[in-house]
Amino acid sequence: MSELPGYISTWWAAVVHPESAVRVVLRPEKGERFTRFLVVAIAGLYAVYGVTMGVFRGVESGVFSGLKLPFLYLATLLVCFPAFYVLNCLYAQRLSAMQCLRMLVLAVSTNAVAVASFAPISLFFTLTTSRAGYTFLVLLQVAVFAVSALLSVVVIGMIFRATAASLGRRLRPGLVVTWAALYAFVLSQMSWVLRPWIGTWTLDYAPFRPIGGSFIEAILKLLG
Repeated sequence: MSELPGYISTWWAAVVHPESAVRVVLRPEKGERFTRFLVVAIAGLYAVYGVTMGVFRGVESGVFSGLKLPFLYLATLLVCFPAFYVLNCLYAQRLSAMQCLRMLVLAVSTNAVAVASFAPISLFFTLTTSRAGYTFLVLLQVAVFAVSALLSVVVIGMIFRATAASLGRRLRPGLVVTWAALYAFVLSQMSWVLRPWIGTWTLDYAPFRPIGGSFIEAILKLLG
């Protein structure tokens, strides 16, 4: 517990000043315990936002949403990690497997911060929107995740560039673009598999439902 303030300050410095993230990625002063701290921090931030989404259908829905959202992002990270490691080797970054993992965990933590910052807004609309506003709430959540993703991709790109510069290598933009597109694609379908977080009033609430269709089909249907 005595190391917690140091972990928080090191992490926040890396998020606010991405050029300092090199210490976390290449020369972690805190060791693997710092990486575990990041995972716990990510889970906590996403859990807070997940609860604000789920309470639209009640306490049970809020609890399950708080559990689903951290699992969604961390599971997507594990699924995409092998592909990113190969891309890292092909695009001349050539980080080790552990360095790649630390970079990705740090990158996801920036998105967790961005998402959690919208939690008060999400909770406000969740508590003040009637059943008739279900579609609005769904699209609001999609918009929040989209905006948070765009903001975090900028920070992630800066972290990648700073790491490459520290290694004396040139960052190829294709690495960041490919990683972001791959992660977003897998994340969108993973979110559909774990749906619903908000729940629909036309069906009894259930933590899990049979898989059918896809995320893109659902969004197009709502927009229609």
